[in-house]
Amino acid sequence: MTNWQEREITRVTTATDLYDLFDRLGLRATDSCLVHTSLSAFGYIPGGEQTLVTALKTTLSQGNIVMPAQSADYTDPREWLYPPVRQDLQAKVMAGMPAYDRTLTPCHFIGITPEYFRALPDTQRSGHPTCSMTAWGRNAAQICATSTLDLPFGAQGPLQKLYDLNAKVVCLGTDFETATAIHLAESTIGRPVFEEQAPISVAGKPQWRSYQMVELEPYDDFNAMGAAFCQAHPEQVIQQPLGQHHQARAIGMRALVDFARAYYRAKDRREMGH
Repeated sequence: MTNWQEREITRVTTATDLYDLFDRLGLRATDSCLVHTSLSAFGYIPGGEQTLVTALKTTLSQGNIVMPAQSADYTDPREWLYPPVRQDLQAKVMAGMPAYDRTLTPCHFIGITPEYFRALPDTQRSGHPTCSMTAWGRNAAQICATSTLDLPFGAQGPLQKLYDLNAKVVCLGTDFETATAIHLAESTIGRPVFEEQAPISVAGKPQWRSYQMVELEPYDDFNAMGAAFCQAHPEQVIQQPLGQHHQARAIGMRALVDFARAYYRAKDRREMGH
């Protein structure tokens, strides 16, 4: 038994509390929301991620819920850093990797709630082997329908469809570091394209396929950019406290992406000396 497991529960968040929070965040039944969650920010939720997702579905009953579902471990092992793969084992990892499967491939490293949401029977998932998104609701199939593996966070991907739906970015105990929507800005400002690869199913067998990407988060500064956005556009952010140490935010996605585009265009120009 570790120390954190022995700690007394001092804060409980129930479904009733969640409905109250979502109301204060201005969430309405027809909203489309890209949701990021940190369960620990709520203290203890009886029912955990099940209670949270059910409350979101009830609140957004005529809209859409979208979550990230990235599978970073389906990338090329020769590029891995955390942890790196010993050089003589890289080919073995590639040969042993199963093809991406919308239904079966788990999403790792992005939290309990996105993986729970992904596995629900009425959740749709996009087809990108490393950068997929999951969706539930009125436009879920349309949001997840993509025709290319290139630039998965770009103008042909699910994020652009959310932008077109005038979605909200809902951060429940998370900061801007996890705000996947910002990748839409990064993918549409003319950054140099490079190739990555991942295993997809071709005639029932895994085959490594290349796709185009741009560099994401090169400055590791999403929180600084987010703070600048909040200062410039307070009318686009509704913020509520979550306990003593966390915040919940509902943010206008279009305004955030447009601001991020201008912010990173200028920063890229400065970095390249133009």
